[in-house]
Amino acid sequence: MGPTLSADRRDVRLAVIGAGFSGITVGLRLLATGLNDFVILERADVVGGVWRDNTYPGVAVDTPSAIYSLSTHPNPRWSRSYGLGSEIFEYTRDLARTGGLEPHFRFGHDVLSAAWDPDANRWVIETSKGTYRARFLVSAAGLVADPSYPDVPGLSTFPGPCFHSSRWDHSLDLKGQRVAVVGTGASAVQFVPAIAPEVAQLHVLQRTASWVLPKTDHTRSAKSKKLRAAVPAVMHAERAVTSLLTEVFASARRFQVLRKFMESVCLKHLERQVANPKLRAKLTPDFWYMCKRPLISNDYLPTFNRQNVTLHTGGLVAVEGNVVVAGDGTRTEVDILILNTGFEIGITSPIARLIRGVGQLLADYWGDDPRAYKGISVPGFPNLFMMQGPNASSGVSSALVFAEAQARYIADAMRRFASDDIAVAQVSEEAEREWTSRIRKLSGKTSYELGGCRSYYQNRKGQNVVMWPGFTPSYQLSTRTFDPGVYRLTPAEELAPSAGRAS
Repeated sequence: MGPTLSADRRDVRLAVIGAGFSGITVGLRLLATGLNDFVILERADVVGGVWRDNTYPGVAVDTPSAIYSLSTHPNPRWSRSYGLGSEIFEYTRDLARTGGLEPHFRFGHDVLSAAWDPDANRWVIETSKGTYRARFLVSAAGLVADPSYPDVPGLSTFPGPCFHSSRWDHSLDLKGQRVAVVGTGASAVQFVPAIAPEVAQLHVLQRTASWVLPKTDHTRSAKSKKLRAAVPAVMHAERAVTSLLTEVFASARRFQVLRKFMESVCLKHLERQVANPKLRAKLTPDFWYMCKRPLISNDYLPTFNRQNVTLHTGGLVAVEGNVVVAGDGTRTEVDILILNTGFEIGITSPIARLIRGVGQLLADYWGDDPRAYKGISVPGFPNLFMMQGPNASSGVSSALVFAEAQARYIADAMRRFASDDIAVAQVSEEAEREWTSRIRKLSGKTSYELGGCRSYYQNRKGQNVVMWPGFTPSYQLSTRTFDPGVYRLTPAEELAPSAGRAS
């Protein structure tokens, strides 16, 4: 569908920003639809997204492997029930190779801006390697692609090595060093136990405690991997059961009885692993379960029993030379700083500052309230579709389940547009308002906003603007097919002659 794609083509029907799982998923779905006139612009030199960038010790997925693969491309080769980071990275590369996507990648193309040209009815995309023009644009830049660095007095003057955990410095030898870890998120629970045995001292600066669940992880035998490869029905059944259990336990964000049960599981896990009552108190959250994504680990909590590991509370408040100052008033000399301080998400999303629609940047349109119809389409931004947009990410299930749902919706739209020669598609403001109103009402009844919750999911009003607040199947059903009735669709023949027909 469309002209043959050549390596030097700069005018395409569709451009995708990002070659992580989201970009790969939408690319595979486009090819399955019969559309090959698209490019995937990637700033790095290889696919993989977060699984390319995150190489810290102990990196692994915190979603069961059974559902952390595309339903159309199941992977029987996971070595564990929770896949290792290196395996997931290789899986993304395998998808790109076997899925026929390699001719569509444009590596080393850092997107600097994307602006809608109302005269040509196309997106003009400026990259570090030149300009592209596309009738349609898909943002698959990723939810956790750009590290967030804390604004802490004196941090920039720290005399020793300082790096973000998602940009791990493998040239450093941590053995015998005094190391401070700032933050206790999903990455820290994996690398803190991994580095604790080799460092001289490990100081963990915790801003808020996290709910930690036991990790039901185990290795997979060669026999079980062969069985999955030979009988795909085994993987499909495993995926279905895992998805169901995940949804049931995640219902704790809405139902008090289940929430209290899950909190009790976490508290018993903490009690079994940490004997000191004062230390347990510091590691006990003061907000409801599911306010933030629960962590899973069997070795994180026991790490604080080690003599060379110290937990500081109140987060990092200042750096004075090589001294880190925690909110609890403790002052500690360290040699190395590792920042586990999250990513620019939601209202700080870098891609929102690069996309300009009809007269304004996406970041300005959103302000403090990111919103989009089904998390995919934004009024005033014609022919733009988003992967992992506002309230269209999973806080409970697999991110790939949501990526597949969004890719299916977008590919169906592209198929319809090609069939009907649609040149411009704009979602209505009314449809977006009604959708957002529904999301706000659902979120207001969950742990994402109740029970003392403050997290990066929220805007300044305390509203959840990142995570899907309902059941995953309900989102899948809502995006099963493109719904043209809420869009203003303009056929190419109705455009001014200067704008031309759809490419």
